[in-house]
Amino acid sequence: MDILETTQRCLLNWESGGDAECRKLLSGPHSNPHDADANATLTTAYHALISATLLSWPAKKSLSVDAVVAFVQSVLDHLPSSSAPSEKSPNVVAFGEILVDIIWAIDSELEEIIGDAKNAASTAEQGTMSPATVEQVVKVKGNAETDKSTIESIVRRLLLSGVLDPNICRERLDLTLLASVGLVGDKVAFERKEIRTRTGLFYKQNKFNLLREESEGYSKLTAELTSSLGPSHSPSTGYPTEPLKVIEARARPTWERTLGLIGYFDLDPNRVLDIILDVFSVHLASHYSFFIALLSFSPWGGRPRSTVKQEEMNVEPDPARFRGKSLMEVLKLAEEGSGADVDQIDSSNARVLAQVLGFKFTYYQSADVAETTPRNLYLMTALLIREGFLRLEDLYPHIGPSDEHMPDYHKAYLKNVEDRIAGAKISQLAMAAPLESSGPSISKARPAAAPEPKKEEKKEVPNQKLGLLNALLAVGAMRPAIAILSKFPWMVDAHPEIADLMIRALKHSISPLYESTVTLKDKTASFTKPRARYGAAGVVPAPERRSYLTLWAPTPPCTSAVDFVFFFPDWVRRVPVCNTYDDLIDILEPLMRFVGLHVSRDPAFLTKFLRIGRQHMLTTNTIDPETKKQVGTPDPNHPVRQFWFKVIRLYLLPALPLIRGNAVCTVEVWNITRQFETTLRWQLYGEWKAKTYKSHPELKVRYVQTDRESKGILRRLSHNTIDALSGTVAKLAHSNPCIFFTNAVNQIMAYDNLAGVVIQALNYVTIMGFDVLVYVILDALANPNKDRVKDDGVNTSDWLQSLASFTGMLFRRYSADLTPLLTYVVHQLHNGQTTEIIVFRELIWKMAGIQPLPSLSDSQITAMAGGPTLRIEAVASSTRGARLDPTDAVLKGPQRLGKALLDSSLALPLLIQVAQQRQACVFRAPDAHLKSLASLFDTTHGVLLQYLELLTTPTVLTPEDYAHKVVPPLSELGEKYGICAPMCMQIYRPILNKTLLAAALALQEKERIASEEAEKRLKAALTAKREPNTASRVASPNPGAETPANGETTTEAKTTAPNGDVSMDSPDGNPTTPLETPWLPELSPYFDEVKKIAPGNAADVIGPGFYLTFWQLSTYDLSPPAAKYDEECATLRTLSRTEDSLYRSAIGSSDRAKRMTATTHREKRDRINTIVNLLSQELMEQTAARVFTIKRLAREKQHWFSHNPKAATLAACIIEYCLQPRCLISPMDADFCAQFIKVIHMQGTPGFSTLMCYDKLLGDHVKVVVFSCSEYEARNYGRFLLGILTDISRWFQDEQLFLQENRTKSGGNTVFLPGLQLRWTPIPKPVIAQEDLITWADFKQVVRKWHRKLNKSLVECIETGEFMHIYNAIVVLKEILPVFPLASVTEFGGAHLARSMERFLQKEERGDLKILGRAYYASLKKREPFWAAPVSQPMVSLPPRCGLAYSAETMAFSSRPHPLLLQKGLPMESPLPSTTAVSHLLSLAALLLRLPRPPGLRHSSQPLS
Repeated sequence: MDILETTQRCLLNWESGGDAECRKLLSGPHSNPHDADANATLTTAYHALISATLLSWPAKKSLSVDAVVAFVQSVLDHLPSSSAPSEKSPNVVAFGEILVDIIWAIDSELEEIIGDAKNAASTAEQGTMSPATVEQVVKVKGNAETDKSTIESIVRRLLLSGVLDPNICRERLDLTLLASVGLVGDKVAFERKEIRTRTGLFYKQNKFNLLREESEGYSKLTAELTSSLGPSHSPSTGYPTEPLKVIEARARPTWERTLGLIGYFDLDPNRVLDIILDVFSVHLASHYSFFIALLSFSPWGGRPRSTVKQEEMNVEPDPARFRGKSLMEVLKLAEEGSGADVDQIDSSNARVLAQVLGFKFTYYQSADVAETTPRNLYLMTALLIREGFLRLEDLYPHIGPSDEHMPDYHKAYLKNVEDRIAGAKISQLAMAAPLESSGPSISKARPAAAPEPKKEEKKEVPNQKLGLLNALLAVGAMRPAIAILSKFPWMVDAHPEIADLMIRALKHSISPLYESTVTLKDKTASFTKPRARYGAAGVVPAPERRSYLTLWAPTPPCTSAVDFVFFFPDWVRRVPVCNTYDDLIDILEPLMRFVGLHVSRDPAFLTKFLRIGRQHMLTTNTIDPETKKQVGTPDPNHPVRQFWFKVIRLYLLPALPLIRGNAVCTVEVWNITRQFETTLRWQLYGEWKAKTYKSHPELKVRYVQTDRESKGILRRLSHNTIDALSGTVAKLAHSNPCIFFTNAVNQIMAYDNLAGVVIQALNYVTIMGFDVLVYVILDALANPNKDRVKDDGVNTSDWLQSLASFTGMLFRRYSADLTPLLTYVVHQLHNGQTTEIIVFRELIWKMAGIQPLPSLSDSQITAMAGGPTLRIEAVASSTRGARLDPTDAVLKGPQRLGKALLDSSLALPLLIQVAQQRQACVFRAPDAHLKSLASLFDTTHGVLLQYLELLTTPTVLTPEDYAHKVVPPLSELGEKYGICAPMCMQIYRPILNKTLLAAALALQEKERIASEEAEKRLKAALTAKREPNTASRVASPNPGAETPANGETTTEAKTTAPNGDVSMDSPDGNPTTPLETPWLPELSPYFDEVKKIAPGNAADVIGPGFYLTFWQLSTYDLSPPAAKYDEECATLRTLSRTEDSLYRSAIGSSDRAKRMTATTHREKRDRINTIVNLLSQELMEQTAARVFTIKRLAREKQHWFSHNPKAATLAACIIEYCLQPRCLISPMDADFCAQFIKVIHMQGTPGFSTLMCYDKLLGDHVKVVVFSCSEYEARNYGRFLLGILTDISRWFQDEQLFLQENRTKSGGNTVFLPGLQLRWTPIPKPVIAQEDLITWADFKQVVRKWHRKLNKSLVECIETGEFMHIYNAIVVLKEILPVFPLASVTEFGGAHLARSMERFLQKEERGDLKILGRAYYASLKKREPFWAAPVSQPMVSLPPRCGLAYSAETMAFSSRPHPLLLQKGLPMESPLPSTTAVSHLLSLAALLLRLPRPPGLRHSSQPLS
């Protein structure tokens, strides 16, 4: 809005409301005439109004003097009461000054017009101007003179109304105008006096009484000041001991007496101020309040000072007052909140005070002055700035060095940093002087070097800006301090004491928020406070400390006798405080920018800040009110989380390397960092490792120092130095984990023997340290510049193997987060990086103790047919079983791995990826050698079996978790994920076994109940028989009356299946009750899924029932290793007794060290006893499962091949889809396959030809299989052939055994088994005659044929010269050596094989094949008596079957129970009534009838010995 146009428009309508409009326009500016805009508005408007009364500036509408004066008076009358015209109203005084200035400006212009008119008149007298011009000049001059009269009238009227101040008019208006309005009586006398005064002011020099001339006045001044000080401030608080009014009442007379001394002794005021400041600085600590009050009464005070209050008003501050404000606005609000307003400063007086102080600072900058600028001068100056006596900008030019020279100080700091870095890189030992020889030196003494002349050291200009900055921060003058820091932010780095003062302010700022949000524990007595002690005379009280006021900030630590108190306790009043979490963003973080990484200098502040941060982060989580647990995932874009991510990135992680050996800070940082997801955490670690150390000079120094320290520690680290260096390792890992762990991982990749030592040295590392270590490990694993395989393209590089082994050991010993590593392995396998499976293998091996593809002895393989506990005791007792060290048991590595797999939902992805890698790995390296491909396949296959063993271990994952949380449906494994059928069934077998075991145990329990019921009935019958009562005698002539009822009841009890679950067969093998379906209800639902995944025509030819039964069964179901259970239980009981004796010996020992081992022995004993109980329970369960399985097979066999497939086709399909794939998986599966053939033969399975199956397995089929196997598969295949050949050899050598195992008894009749039929009809015969079976003599001829074919196939493999043929053939030959070759079967087969091996060894040059061949040939020669063809052949003593613990009696389901089972009261498999039932019944009968108990039978209630 244009004020001039608006005013002129009001003038045009003055009589018709223009005056009211103009009055309304000016009422606002009149209320605040001090404002610059209001001042300009008033000046423009009134200049136009007054000009409208004059003739020199013609206007469209003129006003009279009366109208103008009346308008001014009306405006002032309409102002609010606070602004009403009065002598004391500052607004009226200011408006009067504005009018005086306007009148002075108009009067000056009129004087110029009149002067110009006079000049024009003199020119007109010379005749050089036209008459018209002369007339115009005369008119202008007349108008100007008239206007001056008008101005005089206006001034006179305004003076009378009191609008104008006469003193202001005399000060500013021209003398002529003053004389005209009567303000000056005698104009001439006034002019003379003015000239005289000006001459005295500007041309005469005043001669003050200087100190060197007359000291009395200054002495009296000093005495006056020191005598008026009053009592000192309280040393315990720093506050005055007197009320403020008393101090002011003493200061005011002191200043009045000082004025009297200045006037009486004619003292120089500036020198007086200088002395006051000197005395002030001396008594700063104890009397600063007196001098502040004294200066406030002086002309240098400049404004009413802010009072120093000891008691603050408890006013609740506005929580949002700082929100959205800049730092300077926040600091200004904090100053206003303390009652200060430092912006209202008299600039002229402040400039004088600044100059006097500037002279003092300049003095110490002189090169001739040796002393430094005193601290009290800095603090006094800072206090005066804080209290508003002067401004920083007034003093700034006087303090040195100048801003132009400040970069030189920065360069000097950077040069110092470079020198420190260079010094950190140099070995101090290399810098040491050479050691002197102990003998006499024969070298001539060197002449002493001439001393260099000393150079005169030039005094460096003191950095007074630094001193003043420290003082400003010390007294809490934050705004001027921040102004200096903003100009030179590097000063915090070069002078860390600035950071200490800033942290002091930050600590006070967060105190209210910390106390309100963080739960504080009960405060205990500080260790810095002395405590009472006990002496000879009793309790000696602690000495009381005396308080001492100090100028140092932060205050020094207290001593035993002195407590230091900062002299100015009010420094906290202007520091903004945080009351809410939002204040952290608006106050604390902007202040922390000036401190940066130097927050590390105060761990106490850092700890408080981090604990507040943890609570602040928790506000972003959704907590379930009932469970008090987090629900869902926090939003990563939440402003709070982004703020703390920024704080961690900019302040906390850069500060951590500078904190030496403080685990508390590291833990607190982790409490915030852990709340971010892994990717965000590792972003921080990546920047920390790659960029942060290069971003700051101090971090560059620390990087070099830490790098050198870490390498030195790793060089000294060994098994002998672990205890001494573990603490040092932890201190480095607390503060600089990226550097230390990077060096450690690099060393481990180069030296694999260092891994175990480093693992043991990490005892004291924090969780954050392990998190960084996992990041460093994965960073090294993912390094694209390192080759993962050797030159052959298949075998893993040494560095990867070493790092994988270290990773497994790390996670076994320490509870680091496994999820990132498991996720990395899944992603790498998904991307086709097969080598990463090594990491997973080592992880399972080290954490769970499950070795991939272990080399098992025959005894161990036999034990592997048992339950999980027996398997563990057989192969890993010292790492997972009873012999596990208690210290390792506490680690719970397998349990942690299982929990991590479930929690991360990575168990299934890993299983799928490993299974897919097993199938695809050989196609990923098509150019590799077959040997390398076989090794790669074995490695991947071993990891799959290892992983399945982990997942199916009950102590790692419960069977329910494995079935419901890990494995998908069976059809999904094959169809969706493309896993081959054998592996699908291998994965699914534990689920099926668990289901069937539950059914077997349920059936056993029902049989036990039925047996007890039968025992009760028998007991009742026997009791009734022995009691000669009348009823029985009467009924005896007609016993048939009750017999049918009893017989019916008994028959029903025997034949009815409990609850209809499973119907068992009668002793003659025929079902006693008709069945709706022969299949188990637990397995029949899987038939449709089996049809989907079964390969080829397996489902059509074999049928889903047989296929599922074959893949579901294992040696666990067929042959419980009872002898291994007995052996292991006996061994463990002996070990338990040993540990118990050691425990008793230790607990009663007088040696404290030995007593400390008692707990270990007790834990070992208890663990062993627990395992023994588990083994007993396992044997009971497995025996029940075997009984259940045999009965199930007897029932299902009639329906497996009821669709009557051709015998040859059926045998081929069973081999192709069942036996061949499974016998290659593991030694246990190989044993099962060989045993399963014998089992279904002994069952008399209709449609199955054992003879055809053996014929196909031992024909040309062998050569093809041998070539396609890897080494591990070849060993398994050899074991499978060993099982087959062992069974065949037994039949071959023993005709009776041959006849016995090919027939059975049923209902007293001999039934021939169909397995060895010579001819098969499309429809199997219901009854097999002896003529249909092969004779023993013909069978022996067939066996000779099989041996010849096998010999020929294996010899041809050796003679091919191809690596895999030869290698696998020799492996197979080593496995079947106990039964092949045999002279009793093939007379010259052994000699032919021996000659072939001799030829092979003569011409073979490949080292590995030659070594393998020599080993086999040596073993073959040892068995020469068995395969050579002498005149009289020795009897062949067949070794016991390895892992196939069955015999003819076993396969005939002998009724002889195992003693351990008999003691437990468990039934043994038998087609007859259960052994347990017979034992119960006969024992009861012997008891009742007083008959002797049959030998070998015990009552089931007899306890175990």
